[in-house]
Amino acid sequence: MIVGVLPVKSPADSMSRLSALLSPAEREELARCLALKALETLTAVSLLDRLIVVANDAGIIAAARHAGAHVLEEAVQLGHTQSAENGIAMAAGLGATTVLCAPIDVPLATADDYTRLLEAASRLPSPALVIVPSADGSGTNALVRKPPEVIVGQFGPGSFQKHTSSARAAGAQVDVQRPLGITLDLDTPEDLLAIEAPAGTSNDVLDYLFSIDAFERARAAIATPQAARL
Repeated sequence: MIVGVLPVKSPADSMSRLSALLSPAEREELARCLALKALETLTAVSLLDRLIVVANDAGIIAAARHAGAHVLEEAVQLGHTQSAENGIAMAAGLGATTVLCAPIDVPLATADDYTRLLEAASRLPSPALVIVPSADGSGTNALVRKPPEVIVGQFGPGSFQKHTSSARAAGAQVDVQRPLGITLDLDTPEDLLAIEAPAGTSNDVLDYLFSIDAFERARAAIATPQAARL
């Protein structure tokens, strides 16, 4: 059984690295848009037998249940790594042999991107790890763990090296994938401009960002320090 896990941080506490650019209300709305987009994308991945959403926000929980996902409600959230591990433990309890751990902050990710990760995992003997690094190569944006317990997650700066090292120490084969839609995450003003760049892309997240002039604000914020030095 292949199970997807989507950890969702409370929208009110999300997107803090954009605090100089967006208001608290804008950051919360952006986080909701990202979570709903990720939910929509993952429910379209036909290779997933089940999807688990780990959340504590009532609106996200209701949307997940409406989409047919299993929900793990967290009374207290202790960070992305703990939420991911809680969801993966639930997946293992349901009988998962392979688990996809996906992020919410990759608005360009498609169902085809995730399908390719799962297909790559299916070609590898167990134990195996398929990993998508962040654009800067330091963090981890997505993982396919086969079996779920092949490693323990350690998300955050430096996690790509930690995950690959842990997998190899466990005797697992490691396959590094870099689909653009999953590699480009949204944390900083620079990230905003990176996700704006791919031509012909449109979705609810990008529409919202355009509606609040987020891309123009990001350009101005990035240009201001440079102008100050001239």
